[in-house]
Amino acid sequence: MLQDKDIYALEELYDELPITLVELGHKSGLNEVTIARIRDGKPTRRVTVNKLLLALSDVYGRSLNLRNVTGINVQVNKRMERKSEKAVA
Repeated sequence: MLQDKDIYALEELYDELPITLVELGHKSGLNEVTIARIRDGKPTRRVTVNKLLLALSDVYGRSLNLRNVTGINVQVNKRMERKSEKAVA
């Protein structure tokens, strides 16, 4: 059973997962290979991470997001970075 706390590590969410990665894939609408890649620290788009966190929130019955889950490697959107740099200049 997952302890109730302020910050969770992605690793512990996977370690305590009461369902299989295949079932998590169905809940999140993601391929289990993608879910495993996120678990392994591969860069992932924000929209994909959000789908996974929504599914994990449902599984654990608590609100999980990028503010309270550590260990997720969110891919940097280079195009958006360049756009915001131009806006500042």
